[in-house]
Amino acid sequence: MTVNPRVNPKKLRPYDEPPKRRRTLIPSAPDSSAIGFIVVAALWLVLSGALGLLALGLRFIPFEFSFGLGIFNLAFQIDPRRVDYAFVNAAVYGWLSNAGFAAICFMAPRLTGRRLALEPLVLLGLLAWNSALLAGIASLYFLDLGPHAPLTAMHWLFDGGLAAGAFIVTLSLVLTSLSSLMSSYVSLWFAGIAALSLLGLLSANALVGVIDWIIGLDDVIEGLASVAIQRATTTLWLLGMAYAVLHYVVPRAVLQPLASRGVAILTFLTWLVLAPASALAVLVDDSVPYLITSLGAAATIALFVPAALAFGNLAMTMSGRWSVLFGTGAGALAAVSLVFLLATSLLEAIGALGDVNLYLGPTDWGTGVFIWSAFGLFTFAAFALADHAVPRMLKRAWVEGMPSAAQLWLTFGGATIAGLALMGSGLAEGSLLATQTPPDEVRAALLVYRVIAFGAFGLVALGGLAMLTNLFMIYTTSEPVEYVLPGQPATAAGH
Repeated sequence: MTVNPRVNPKKLRPYDEPPKRRRTLIPSAPDSSAIGFIVVAALWLVLSGALGLLALGLRFIPFEFSFGLGIFNLAFQIDPRRVDYAFVNAAVYGWLSNAGFAAICFMAPRLTGRRLALEPLVLLGLLAWNSALLAGIASLYFLDLGPHAPLTAMHWLFDGGLAAGAFIVTLSLVLTSLSSLMSSYVSLWFAGIAALSLLGLLSANALVGVIDWIIGLDDVIEGLASVAIQRATTTLWLLGMAYAVLHYVVPRAVLQPLASRGVAILTFLTWLVLAPASALAVLVDDSVPYLITSLGAAATIALFVPAALAFGNLAMTMSGRWSVLFGTGAGALAAVSLVFLLATSLLEAIGALGDVNLYLGPTDWGTGVFIWSAFGLFTFAAFALADHAVPRMLKRAWVEGMPSAAQLWLTFGGATIAGLALMGSGLAEGSLLATQTPPDEVRAALLVYRVIAFGAFGLVALGGLAMLTNLFMIYTTSEPVEYVLPGQPATAAGH
């Protein structure tokens, strides 16, 4: 027997040893970007819950701290405004935006029948977005906040990093869906406009920062641009993605087609017209004509129309399958989001009234409405998407258990009670200020509301931990599946 001298027998693989799987530095498997965004979003939910507890705690236990760094007149500072800004950015750009990107990466291939374009590049977008966000939130404790609103307070360099991440995701969505956009499902229209709006708003905010850095801007102009961009981010990006997710998840959760495509298109068109116009309502200044702010207020009030259309259409889609409301799955989570959609739309409409805004604007009312929208409407839409998508992306036969129930009820109870307590605090504060009550007495009267809000929001933070536990349990304890019969929890095809 002769042995080929060019072959080293020690390097021959035994027949009973499977070949090693080669892994690339950047994952490129289908759904890898969506899974990455979901996991990072869950981590941000926990962090935003912790920052929210700190922000609410500082409302009844005032605390400020400053430590000079000795370079460039920089100082590490903790005060209620900075903590509030960090909380809002972590909730919107951290938790909700990462969940929105995950929804885009999951829905686009399934609605178009094509592989997500630029999948490895999207993961680089994930890295760019979250790196810029972490650095930006940290900078809020060092840099001057100026006349900015929370979502526009980060330095323009970090806004540029966020815009780069948003650009990559938006480009992937456009390349995936462009050829079939006109004939595609309405969720893709909502997601497309929402992603383009986010990219435009981040770029506009960075441009304002660059112009202010080069030539300097009047504080009034900078402040008006800031509040308008923040309002548009909520109505165009967050609300648009909520509509996209709800119209996608509800028919699949109940295994029935959408009740009316025409109503869905009407919902899209009314939202598309009213959402950008509603940003004019916050331009409250003597230099802005009253007609402009009145048009913005009217658009804000009219945003109740697409909310009512979506609620009615999706409720009719659930008709005959009401049993899903008594579980903890995607259908129940989407139903909770729809209820919050109607409630927050009504509250925003009430707050847009001139006298109400003057009466409640400086109070805790706005924070209560924010908690209902961010941790009610938008969070439960994201929960519904995650519940539907994660078992399908991981190809796991998942049945909801204790973590799912804890995620639902802790977040629902915490957001509902905390929002109500803060709105009650706002009403009480407005009444006391109208009667010229001394500040010390006002703070004492509001203490009980704020303590209740603090305790209730702790449940939201626990709900974030329950979501992380849920994701871990799906991956580690569920049985892998190749396919399942209709009605079972997951399918390898991911439809």
